[in-house]
Amino acid sequence: MYQTDANNPDSRLNVKFYQKAIQNNFKTALEGRPIMEMADFILIEIPGNSNLTIDTFVSETDKQRFPIQWARYQNEKTDGDIEGTLLHDWPVLNSAVAAELKHFKFYTVEQIAGASDAQLNTLGMAAGMSPLSLRDKAKAFLASAKDTALVQQQADELRKRDDELSAVKAQLAELAYKMNQPKAEPKAKPKAKAMETVEE
Repeated sequence: MYQTDANNPDSRLNVKFYQKAIQNNFKTALEGRPIMEMADFILIEIPGNSNLTIDTFVSETDKQRFPIQWARYQNEKTDGDIEGTLLHDWPVLNSAVAAELKHFKFYTVEQIAGASDAQLNTLGMAAGMSPLSLRDKAKAFLASAKDTALVQQQADELRKRDDELSAVKAQLAELAYKMNQPKAEPKAKPKAKAMETVEE
């Protein structure tokens, strides 16, 4: 249980929970574009000690160990669970426009592509183009990335098949080499001496 008294060593730590975008490598390869997911992190610092800083994924133990900081973080967290290509990774937009769109709660290209006309009308000319044009560009980007991902998957499958064929060819060549080697003459077995019977 969390204690607030000065005898609790945790009360002397600087603890901050925050969100960080992490690339999902499997989905990125599948879609052909960077797919990011928001993950909860914890930063723990010891005042006066610049050599020791913990910055890692949040565990259940962290939530129980620092319940006040966790509750504060949960109350302040507004982004929710975001998954997709973040706007600052989209070559169509510069970082200033991506930050402006974030103000309107648009974080990913997928959100722009799936937005209704009413949602887009709140943007005005925020992206330097009409909102409908921005949505069309987002849809085109996603479609192009999907096509690129399919081509990449097919190329990966062909490369894997070629590697397997090369391995089989190498095994066949080794077997053929072994079969063409002259066989050593079998050694003649020594004849067993006939046992002599002794008559009494």
